[in-house]
Amino acid sequence: MGRELSRIMSIKVLTHKDIEIRDPDSVKRAISPRDMVVHLAAYVDVVGAEKEKQLAFDTNVIGARNVSSRAQTLYISSDYVFDGEKGNYNINDYTNPRTYYGLTKLLGEYEVLANGGKVLRLSFKPRPYKHPRVPTEMMFSGGYVDDMAWEIRKAIEHYDELPPVTHVGIRPISLYNLARQTRDIEPMSITEIPIPVPRDTTFDLTVWRKICGRRTWEND
Repeated sequence: MGRELSRIMSIKVLTHKDIEIRDPDSVKRAISPRDMVVHLAAYVDVVGAEKEKQLAFDTNVIGARNVSSRAQTLYISSDYVFDGEKGNYNINDYTNPRTYYGLTKLLGEYEVLANGGKVLRLSFKPRPYKHPRVPTEMMFSGGYVDDMAWEIRKAIEHYDELPPVTHVGIRPISLYNLARQTRDIEPMSITEIPIPVPRDTTFDLTVWRKICGRRTWEND
């Protein structure tokens, strides 16, 4: 996502060679209090996080604490903070992550908000989609990484208008239908995934649409 954002706006991209977010001294060397940071660094292997819990926690929670305590932070969180039981989530809905990854992203949110930063909940996938088999039951409001980069850019441009937590997306879509836009895939069941994952993490995008001055998706 950092590379995608650098293609559409002027930003400085920090890689793991430049900064180790788990190390507060490294963060202080790499980031100035005058900076605004779009915090994209994360442990994102949802299945792996169930086994590497300490690494996931240190990266997603301690890392968020270190960065947001150093500079103004726009934290990129996840739709996995919800359990996916109902869909069309708004920011006042009860968070109930089903995965350890989702839990660490939620705890990362708390760290950023405590330090005065702001949170974007969203989801993006690589283009083309990387997995050959995709569950047919999963729904979300995200898109491919290049499309969602434009959404993050809009959030940066409207930073002062953002509430503490914003749900960002394009429109509700099944993961299966998104994936088959870019490759041949085989359908599978969500029950074949080795850990419980949320089924429907679609967002209520009313607030986001107002910030961007857009119509609701039903009228597109």
